[in-house]
Amino acid sequence: MAAPQAKDTEALDEAALEGGSYEVLRQRLLEQARILAEKAARLNERRQESFGGVELSIIGNERIRTENNCVPQDMVQVQGMLLFGYNVFVGLRKETRVSDVFALHRFEHEEEGFDLSAVPLEEAPASLLRHERFVREFEELYRYYSSTRLSLLRRTESRLLAVFRVGAGEKDVRVFRWELDGAGEATYIDNRGEREHVFPRSHDFEWIATGREDQVRGPHPHVSILEEVFVEAVGGDLTVKVENNTEDGQGIYAEPVDEPSQGLDDGQIEYAKVGSLILIRVLPFRESEWRHLVFNTRTKQVARIDAIGQACVSLPEDQGIIFPGGYYLQTGDYRLFDTDTSGLRFKRAIRSPNGEDVLYVFHRDSDGHFLLFPYNIVRQEVASHINCHGYSLFDDGKMVVFRAVSDEPTRVHPVQIWQTPFSSAEHAAGHAVDASFLGRIGNSDLVRGVSDCFTICRMARSEEAGRETYEDLVGQVQRVIDAYYWLSDSEVEDIASNLAELKATSELILDEYEKVVAMRARAKEALFTAQERARALLREIRPDTWERVDDFLKAMTGLRTERGHVITVKDVRYVDVASLDSLEEEIAAAFDEVSEAAVSFLLNKDAFASMREDLDRLSSRIAEARGSVELTELFERLDELADCLTVLGETVGGLEVGDPTARTDSSRRLGGLLSSEPCSSNARKPPPGSARARG
Repeated sequence: MAAPQAKDTEALDEAALEGGSYEVLRQRLLEQARILAEKAARLNERRQESFGGVELSIIGNERIRTENNCVPQDMVQVQGMLLFGYNVFVGLRKETRVSDVFALHRFEHEEEGFDLSAVPLEEAPASLLRHERFVREFEELYRYYSSTRLSLLRRTESRLLAVFRVGAGEKDVRVFRWELDGAGEATYIDNRGEREHVFPRSHDFEWIATGREDQVRGPHPHVSILEEVFVEAVGGDLTVKVENNTEDGQGIYAEPVDEPSQGLDDGQIEYAKVGSLILIRVLPFRESEWRHLVFNTRTKQVARIDAIGQACVSLPEDQGIIFPGGYYLQTGDYRLFDTDTSGLRFKRAIRSPNGEDVLYVFHRDSDGHFLLFPYNIVRQEVASHINCHGYSLFDDGKMVVFRAVSDEPTRVHPVQIWQTPFSSAEHAAGHAVDASFLGRIGNSDLVRGVSDCFTICRMARSEEAGRETYEDLVGQVQRVIDAYYWLSDSEVEDIASNLAELKATSELILDEYEKVVAMRARAKEALFTAQERARALLREIRPDTWERVDDFLKAMTGLRTERGHVITVKDVRYVDVASLDSLEEEIAAAFDEVSEAAVSFLLNKDAFASMREDLDRLSSRIAEARGSVELTELFERLDELADCLTVLGETVGGLEVGDPTARTDSSRRLGGLLSSEPCSSNARKPPPGSARARG
């Protein structure tokens, strides 16, 4: 092992010479994070072997056939069978029967697939769909409310609910309910279960409105949120800042608003703090839709995610938030799925017995659409989402879903069978746990520990790492070491020692980080200066309006000088070389444009008239000059003209533009000017006793 270690040391030393201390420490941190991730992954594999782990996967595809054309609405598991619910189109028939809306199907795993054959209504449990009172109240519902449709089937610990919508209002529902005993058998109660049909809150936090006490006045006023982020919607755009600076309107995020002239009091700004995330919602003046932003206090980044306005709940272990359409982690990583999320509400969260997975369920009442997000706490991700028209979970973790193929009524309805980790606690308790070291720790503690290790790896690898990130990293590592005593055991490859090394490196990075910040600021300033100088010069390039050769000479000389300056700035450390390359290309293109225009201009026989006049005038003034100061100024002007003529000569000689005879004539006349008496080397020598001669 000595040779590889020596090689790594040499590589670090070389990096130190080329990149500086910060880069060396950063590379060391990334390597330590890689080793930590590998150890955590191996520990997680052993945990799954000891406690059992099930990955979400499709294990079957089947079809359900119905007597009528209908749209599948929902399903639920009851007494070991599947109760399906539909919204039926019965055509000319006046009455809607129980069998038109509900159907019971077997669910048995066979060698060649799954048996989902229908159970005749007369064979269904008498207390479920054949209960006399239920049948009477069901028929009355469809008889007296012409717009009746099934909305949802729900199962709680002790109830089975069938929710029917009878009007357009949110409260226009009728809820049929059955009691579930310890064995899962259902007994009909009545159709007055509205009080039991309650969804959890769409947000597990409260929005806090900002007031005048949060406003900071100035030329560019804004609202201070917890003194960590500053927001305003004035001046034509919605702006988010990380500095409490009202002298300018620049920020880290901006987007236009409909009403540019609004004041700070005209819009509404609210917020909520969730871990290291600050959720912000803004309603600008004369707009009807709230805008929702997520600000990460660690990375200082902003993301526009309007879906958090519909529903938003916290992920386990303070890992971030999840909402219809995606999730956002505290580390700054987030993912948005390309799917329709309009109208979705948070329905429930189902946690697996091993504590590793959580199934987040979102539901849209208008069409019975479900969106399922299976979130893995260890990997901190939703690998895939499931769109369906109803789902049902069995004790062994099997899940049946109506595939969301079409909203058109049909008689054949495809279903998928998934194997999931979301089994019942009783089923999971049947898995034998050995008396090994991991068995003594316990699965839930292992899940949290491995998840925290992966979180540390993500934080260390963050490309937008700042001082706050490294400070949080140091604190997080120490919390993990203190929380999980078993990380220092050899059974888990002494992960604690890796964490200690990673913490020490993070502390060293903090010491170097201020130097890097200062160098990055200087690089940013150098880039800004170069861009401003170049833009100012490029704005003055208008060769089609120039009537004197002096204008072309001045422009080409300036462009050549500015290109040299841009090339020099590329050597500044941490500067954005790509932006400078683009700027250099603009300058080179402008130089080519002016050069071609200059050659075309010089084809005119009178092109050198103004230059000849300037040279004659300078020659006369030099002959008449008496003082050394005046002579010095005149000779400096003469040097400038000679240099410009040299640049022009190189340009004319290097471009194949226009008539060759005319171009040769231009070169000849230009050569005559360069060899004329004022431009000759003897004429440009300062007289003895002048300031230039003595210098």
